[in-house]
Parts: sequence; C-alpha cells; structure tokens
Amino acid sequence: MDCPYCKQQLHVDALKCCHCLEYLSDHICPDCHSSLPKDAVVCRHCHYRFSQISISATELTMAFKAELLASVLFRFRLLPQEIETDVDKICINAPGLFRLWNNTDEVPWNKVAGFNYRSGIIWDRIEIETRGQKPSVILGLSKHNSEQLRKLLQSIVNAN
Repeated sequence: MDCPYCKQQLHVDALKCCHCLEYLSDHICPDCHSSLPKDAVVCRHCHYRFSQISISATELTMAFKAELLASVLFRFRLLPQEIETDVDKICINAPGLFRLWNNTDEVPWNKVAGFNYRSGIIWDRIEIETRGQKPSVILGLSKHNSEQLRKLLQSIVNAN
C-alpha cells in the first residue's frame, strides 16, 4: 500500500505514514485541510471543533407550518409561520398581511446557543436563543411538529 500524500511504501495495516506523518483516514479538517485520526473531535492544527450531531441528514431536513388558528389568536395574522430546516440552518418565515412582506429569520446551526420549549394544552412555543442575535420565536406549533423540532434542537445544542 502506498501513502496518498508522499507515495512511499507502507504496511497494509498502517494508520499513519511514517515518512510524512500524515494520517491515512479520510477524516480531513474543513478549515485547514489537514488529515486527522478517524475519531478526532478537534483539529490538532487549527482547533476546529467537529459537530457531534446525533441526527442523520434526513432528519435534519423538514418543513412545516404553524397552526392557522394559533396564528390568528397569538399573532393576529391569517398566514401562519413557515419553518424549514436543512443541513446548515433553520429558516422561520413569518408572512405579513396578504404576503405584502415577509420577516425571515435564518439561524445557522452553529449559532444556536439554546432554546426554550413551552408546552401548551393545544399548541407549543419554541424560542431559539442564538449567539449575538435576537431570539427567534415560533408560536402555535402542533404537538407532533414541536416534538420533532425539539428533538432536533436538543441534538444541535448538545453538539455545540
């Protein structure tokens, strides 16, 4: 087996090249592009901290709306909030009157510092606290949607 970095001959079961001292795993730092051991949590060169999110990418991606009646009662709007999550961020879209304007909060996952979850009798409320920004509030979530979002936010907060 040859080293992919210096092309020197290596043992078959080698974890690190003895010539160039590079690790032979496919685990590479996204900031400084150095090779790292397979189970590294922090980069040894630039101290980049790898996310330890315990949710798969398919569970990170969801889209739903808050309940219409809750939007009318709490926000005095006929258009409920729309929530979309993907691998990088959560987008909270709060449409205005007749969709003449939209207030969109985009919160990257690495900015999430914590969240407050309020469980009501019918609807739930989640307030996402961020580093350096105002908190984003989602009102009138159904029990099923709020449970999914709470599980996702809990894994994000634990990873950060």
